[in-house]
Amino acid sequence: MRTASPTPALLDLEGMLEVIGKAPAIYRPARFWADLNQVHLQQLSRDAFDHFKRTVNTRYFNWGILTHQWLGVTLRWLTRPVPEVFQAEFPSPRLPGGDHVGSFDPASAWLYKTFVAMYAEILSWEDPEGLLGRLQEPDLGNPFLIRYRGRGISQDLCNSIHEFYSMMAGETPLVTPSRGLHFAELGAGYGRLAYAVLAARPTASYCIIDIPPALYVSQRYLTSLYPDISVFLARQFDSYESVREEFESARLKFLLPHQLELLPPKQFDYFINISTLHEMTSAQVENYFRQMGRLCRGRVYTKQWRVSRTRVNGCTLREGDYPVPRSWKTVFHRRHPIQRMFFEALYAVG
Repeated sequence: MRTASPTPALLDLEGMLEVIGKAPAIYRPARFWADLNQVHLQQLSRDAFDHFKRTVNTRYFNWGILTHQWLGVTLRWLTRPVPEVFQAEFPSPRLPGGDHVGSFDPASAWLYKTFVAMYAEILSWEDPEGLLGRLQEPDLGNPFLIRYRGRGISQDLCNSIHEFYSMMAGETPLVTPSRGLHFAELGAGYGRLAYAVLAARPTASYCIIDIPPALYVSQRYLTSLYPDISVFLARQFDSYESVREEFESARLKFLLPHQLELLPPKQFDYFINISTLHEMTSAQVENYFRQMGRLCRGRVYTKQWRVSRTRVNGCTLREGDYPVPRSWKTVFHRRHPIQRMFFEALYAVG
């Protein structure tokens, strides 16, 4: 008589930290993130979940005014200037008594809201699925919300829409909105891109692979936004067979990095990494490229610094240093039009 396998225990933040601490070294956070995670844990402890978009998120991909972003947006906006961007509003650039969270003084607030409005205006030029009109920045996490053309938008939302269209470029008949696509993202921050993808592709599934506390934040955020979606919550497990049924039926899935090795090959149509590979050691980068090639059956989308020097990791990575397998076909590899110190690339893996 066959006995049922025990259900693996779900992990809270403390449990995630304990499990990742015992994972093989190649999957544990490199020095850069080990140090930064201590800061993030303090921020989450002090502010709980209420203001995470103004605390931990400022080191995910939501920046203040950076020259390379401002230049990229302004140069493109000037080709079709629209004065309405100067009417954008920034209702809460600073929290009362919130000196320990991200904030803007009046001058930087004006620059920031104009930058986000310009970014949204540029996106509206080529928005075939009307995502700007369909999506608004969720209030959860207290974002730096900009009001423009009657809608609540953010830098995060603009980046996510731009990345969505980039990685979906040149869809084939096999990869269509009506098919239940399977996405995976390594290092998803709080899940901003997953929010946009699940809204744009309502039949898709999305798997986030990350270290804590980011995995905890994204799991809590996305399950709050999508309470009716089937979820595979983060847990410790030693074999895929023990979780296969629940994992494959879920539309939202959360994994710790070392659990990638337990997954069968060719699980995902799209595998995504945005601005985290450069924060790893060379050995980790090589390992994750192997895992992406093993697990992806469609496209790999990556967006990284053109030159990154992470001294604490003892690693410098330039645009041409990433170990892209020769068997991958380059769909595009280009300088990012907005974050001009970045490149983005899309590969057909097959």
